[in-house]
Amino acid sequence: MHSAGGTAGHRPPALGGVLLLAAEEAGAALETGKGDGAVHGLRKAFKRMRALLRLVRGARAGEAGRLRDALAEGARALSASRDQAAQREALDELVTKAGLAPEWRDAALAALAEPDDESAAAPGLDAQRAPLDALVEACRAAGELLGGVVLDKALLAAIIADYARARRRGRDIDAGDAEELHELRKAVIAHRFHMELLTPLWPVMGRAREGELHRLREKLGKHHDLAVLLVRLAELPRAVADSDWHAPVAAAARARQERLARSALRLHARLFAEKPEEFRRRYAAYMKAMSDGE
Repeated sequence: MHSAGGTAGHRPPALGGVLLLAAEEAGAALETGKGDGAVHGLRKAFKRMRALLRLVRGARAGEAGRLRDALAEGARALSASRDQAAQREALDELVTKAGLAPEWRDAALAALAEPDDESAAAPGLDAQRAPLDALVEACRAAGELLGGVVLDKALLAAIIADYARARRRGRDIDAGDAEELHELRKAVIAHRFHMELLTPLWPVMGRAREGELHRLREKLGKHHDLAVLLVRLAELPRAVADSDWHAPVAAAARARQERLARSALRLHARLFAEKPEEFRRRYAAYMKAMSDGE
């Protein structure tokens, strides 16, 4: 019997196998088809599949790139429903974390509401089911084709290239630039999903890293939601912008953003302290230890 922190008995999954799991998650969300939860689940599965497809090299790289683009387009088609939910969550967090008065939160929600937007009033996937079903089926087919791509030196090199990208984006960043922080978030998300291929090499350690990457992703995601909220607030008519609640809501959002950015970059510095080559050598050693133990 082996301990949970060991490596023996924990063979890394094939790239295609993880992609198939993500496709099944997407299919389950489509089956649900109603509400913010289904939209969120589908968008998350699409992000996971896009991250995994980034690792495809060689003859299938072009096909994988086109499928990634299609997944991005599918996620954008779902953004209206998600943006409405994110707006509510951002304002709720300003109440709980930044001391915003609940009545100002309610006033902001009322001013930002879009009663004529049916997707906002009743978010769901039914209207887009056919193209989304086709996209999920294409991902299942890609997973089948990639079933033989296992964790080896080439796949590890692809993972390390994206690790380096996420590390670089967090080290060379303007903490006050919302777009740069959003790009960092996308790089962190990709690395988080790539860890699914590395975690079995040392499960306890890998799961801990995945958990901290999730925390980092959440901080950056909340920062982005506040950035979108601030844009929406700035777009309101002047008469609304002069309301008593507008300035306090905007000020609370900016202050919360600053705190989130500082916290996120501290966490990023710890998670990406290793240089890419050091990170590669460490996981290559874990791969060798697993191979030697078989």
